[in-house]
Amino acid sequence: MLEFWIEGRAIGKARPRFGRNGVVHTARGYGAWKSDAVLQLIRLNLPEAPKPARIECYFVNFASSDVDNLVGAVLDALVQGGVLGNDSSSYITAASGTFARTKGKRGEEKPIGVLVRILPAQIEYIDLDLKAFAA
Repeated sequence: MLEFWIEGRAIGKARPRFGRNGVVHTARGYGAWKSDAVLQLIRLNLPEAPKPARIECYFVNFASSDVDNLVGAVLDALVQGGVLGNDSSSYITAASGTFARTKGKRGEEKPIGVLVRILPAQIEYIDLDLKAFAA
């Protein structure tokens, strides 16, 4: 298992919007956050994650954006930072995000960031009888 901390409040990866002149607009601050997160990952010199893997993200002491947008931002940083070879289904079988808080003493500054856990996983195979779900 890989477990590490990305300092700072993550910015969610919202769907890009296209301006009249064809320019793509992303969420304000997303590019700066991702660049900073990638630099932090490079400094940590982490090994490449197992393939396939399950990714768990804990968004600590902040809440913003949709959790799926925040997970998408972390996955982008992990790929660009060389921790994940790709974010396709052959590399990631599951990814989740949870908002979490830490307890501390009154007046003590709380850490803000993303705790990331990467666990070995396997492709799941299921027997699916669609007739059982027919109305």
